[in-house]
Amino acid sequence: MTKNILMPKLGLTMTEGEIVEWKVAAGDRVQVGDVLFVIETDKSSNDVEALDAGVIEALLANEGDTIEVGAVVATLVED
Repeated sequence: MTKNILMPKLGLTMTEGEIVEWKVAAGDRVQVGDVLFVIETDKSSNDVEALDAGVIEALLANEGDTIEVGAVVATLVED
């Protein structure tokens, strides 16, 4: 089953975040808790972890992109 990986909302006022670094690539296998990417907001930088185990199918955003909260940034095929 394919699942969408979304830009999370990390604070009450957060509306968007910038992907500053991907820690995975398409085809990588991830486990729950693995860091997928790093985002920067107007207040801080945060690691975003995998909520499901599987294989990264596609990265849909690039480093440097500013993405709205809730937007799909990658897809994952669950184990």
